[in-house]
Amino acid sequence: MRARLTAAFVVLVAGLATASSTAGGVSGSSSVRSKATGWAEKQNGMAEAGTSNCGPKIDRWQRDMGLEVPPCRVWCGAFVHQAFRRAGVQLSSRLIDPHRSYQDAAANRRGLRAIPIGKIARGDIVFYKFREGLLASHMAIARGRPSGGKLDTVEGNTSHAVRLERRGTKYIVLAARVTGDA
Repeated sequence: MRARLTAAFVVLVAGLATASSTAGGVSGSSSVRSKATGWAEKQNGMAEAGTSNCGPKIDRWQRDMGLEVPPCRVWCGAFVHQAFRRAGVQLSSRLIDPHRSYQDAAANRRGLRAIPIGKIARGDIVFYKFREGLLASHMAIARGRPSGGKLDTVEGNTSHAVRLERRGTKYIVLAARVTGDA
């Protein structure tokens, strides 16, 4: 009887540890964010086919989100989604749309939590507004903390490729931290 109770306790504790890691515990940790960023940085220079928003990797990233391909879509969100997927976090397929993802982050839902721009750290998501009529039209992953009014990022779908960028923080409309699966 005692052996059964001990075994049940071990299973219960293991289950709780797993639930914690997928509900905002370990999956939102700085090590997960750093792992996502490291994978993203290694993609630097990976380009779409021409100016199509398509390509073998991009198409796979969108399929990994549960989306049908074609059509080819703006893929900055698919890139961010894939980076966190590689780090063990499954975010919402709504990440394909920066405008909708901005709304999720601002409302602290779907595994995203809005943070002050001054608190940005490696692996946080930053949103930019380059088109009128949208809350956000582009997103990127921070490679570190803001410094001197600038932030180093890794971005998908920038000039048709993955690029390491350095942008002014004045262009950021929202920053978000991944807190767990969505």
